[in-house]
Amino acid sequence: MSDFSVFSTLLRDFRKQLDELLIREGKRHMMDAHLDFATLAAIEEHLIPAMDEVEAALDWQPSDEDLYPGGEPPMTMQEMHSAAHAQHMAMHN
Repeated sequence: MSDFSVFSTLLRDFRKQLDELLIREGKRHMMDAHLDFATLAAIEEHLIPAMDEVEAALDWQPSDEDLYPGGEPPMTMQEMHSAAHAQHMAMHN
């Protein structure tokens, strides 16, 4: 298993555990809560959105425009060789 796969799995498992924790804490009376309001707010407002951004980056698939900003893919080695050979032949004829 690759490091990328391990990281991705850990991130998703941690997110699932955080969601379960928030549900449990939300059901508790404030006097019985295990986490204070500031910690819960930090998890909901900062940690979860940051994790969502990381997960979105992991799942990102580039579009053709991202790969080829000019709109056309780069030349293959065969195309480069053919063009260079044609140029060479034109120079020596």
